Amino acid sequence: MKKIYVLVDNDQYFAHHVAFDTIDINVIIDYFKEREVTLEVLPLKELSLKIDIKDSIIFTLSSQKPYHKQYIDDIVEVLSLNNNILIPSKNILRCHENKGYQEYYKKIVGIDSLNGYYFNNDTVDYKYINKTYSFPLVLKQIDGSGSRGVRLIKSEKELKKEVNSFKVSTHVRFMIYCRENIFRFLKLKFSEKKLNYYKDHSSFIIQEFVPNLRFDYKVLIFFDKYYVLKRNINENDFRASGSGNFEFVDIEDSLLEYSKDIFEKLNEPFMSLDVCFDGDKYYLIEYQGIHFGPYTQIYSKGFYQKNSEKWDFIEEKVSLEEDLAYSLFNYLQVA
Repeated sequence: MKKIYVLVDNDQYFAHHVAFDTIDINVIIDYFKEREVTLEVLPLKELSLKIDIKDSIIFTLSSQKPYHKQYIDDIVEVLSLNNNILIPSKNILRCHENKGYQEYYKKIVGIDSLNGYYFNNDTVDYKYINKTYSFPLVLKQIDGSGSRGVRLIKSEKELKKEVNSFKVSTHVRFMIYCRENIFRFLKLKFSEKKLNYYKDHSSFIIQEFVPNLRFDYKVLIFFDKYYVLKRNINENDFRASGSGNFEFVDIEDSLLEYSKDIFEKLNEPFMSLDVCFDGDKYYLIEYQGIHFGPYTQIYSKGFYQKNSEKWDFIEEKVSLEEDLAYSLFNYLQVA
């Protein structure tokens, strides 16, 4: 077997949002050790000296902080050039905090469900959108979790207004913007061209809207274990994510089969799926293959698992670390 490394960031693996504890990497290492497989810990801070690692298996990670994520993505890109197998894959890392890339990648792997379209201020043609897509549409920032940056749009005029509200300047752009406006106020020379060039722009997706939904599902998959949470939509809203109105209920086999089909196309060790149902058809809203919220796994009494041709609910509680280790180990056996 190839040598196996696990990337860690300040001795942490698969760190989550600040609301959740970070992962104890030692649980994962011990899980593999018990099965006579050795994991070598590879701290990010040492990669400047070990970037020549090749022909190995590397358990990758990501970050919620944009500048840090870019650093990790650059490292992973270089590692991918040295004939290393990355788990989760480079594409799934690219999907993290990037709903735009998610839309491209799901089409590449053959997922045709609740299509979204990726734009930014420099590429968007509002008249084209108005002619091509039917309102209402769902507008989303490409990053963020919960319902942050998700809005229901009913017209071209409203779309323009809401896209502009997404603009949050970086430090440099903000300083230039302030300087030029101060110059203009004082009637001093300023560059309108420079101001327009550096004025912050946003990237976003517009996604087909499924009307009359009262809930959706969060499905966390750890290899062959399926944890499911029903997320109800609050009154006068259209978003289930971030509603806080959650419950664990009995699940139809059809949802599990749909989720299994999506999971097999993505071909990763674990996955988080947001799935909705209009009474006739299931739709994939979003997905993440790393750094997803663990609430569904942590608070569920158990998981669904397919045995032969039927789905069974297994009432069992294990730690998140154990499920991550279970997924990574079993994925290696079939990869």
